[in-house]
Amino acid sequence: MSTLERHCQLLLRAYPAAYREARGGEIIGTLLEATLPGRSWPLPRDVRCLIAGGLRARAASNRQLTTSANLRVAALIGVAAYLAYNALAVLSIEYFAEVSVGGHIHPAPRGGPIVLASALTLGPVALAFMTSRRAVVLAAALPAAAVMWYAGPWYSVFSPAAVHLVFLAALVALVTLARRSKRPRRRWLVGVGILAALPIVPEFAPQLRFDWPLYGVLLAPIAISIVWAVIDARLAIAVIVYFLGFYLPVAIQELMRGTFPVFVLPYLGILTGIGGPALWLLRRQSAHPGRPAEA
Repeated sequence: MSTLERHCQLLLRAYPAAYREARGGEIIGTLLEATLPGRSWPLPRDVRCLIAGGLRARAASNRQLTTSANLRVAALIGVAAYLAYNALAVLSIEYFAEVSVGGHIHPAPRGGPIVLASALTLGPVALAFMTSRRAVVLAAALPAAAVMWYAGPWYSVFSPAAVHLVFLAALVALVTLARRSKRPRRRWLVGVGILAALPIVPEFAPQLRFDWPLYGVLLAPIAISIVWAVIDARLAIAVIVYFLGFYLPVAIQELMRGTFPVFVLPYLGILTGIGGPALWLLRRQSAHPGRPAEA
């Protein structure tokens, strides 16, 4: 295989896998014929057309599902990313270093049900993208039981009840969405892993620490999801669901204390501002009853 053909193969990855299998050979043949001898890359105009065509094909592939089906897939991805983040955060080294309670620093307890629950959480998250729905239900029951044990009085001083409620609600949502929605493609697991790991990066690289939660590395998924919404709005909705997992426990905990969480309102406003256009785009990118689905 020549260098030019390898580069054409690389550019062809802009198209969905099914499209590449069906028409990849034809596209590469056309590019090889249109490229002057001695070049290692196609002409710039051909590169632009190829990438633009690939993005249009990816946008069209979402129209195989209805709006509600695409919305369930997006919510499943966001919930999975939130649960995976919780697991990684608990299992990270910095989490076990110390916990601040009432202005005093206490050593965080090692091991125990919280570590078990966190490790077990990764099971249903992965199974939601890979195997049967019944397996997701069984796998989710284990971390749910561990969290309820963990939420006992012996550790309640370190962990607000709101965190447990949102975590358990996320597990229920994962099971429900996995049973009712079309199984997302496994490539979404890459995005789930990135979203789960990004908030933990500053803990291991102090020079990357910024004000939490809208600055620094956390701006990346928001910005990328906004840009990518033109092609696939499901990513933006998944990011919104993911960040709601951070704000809801804080808001619930403040309400339980009798105070109104004013500081959370700007963040919820930003998420709402992104969510409106994302839902509109998702509807345009989805199949509608009575209209043939586009390939």
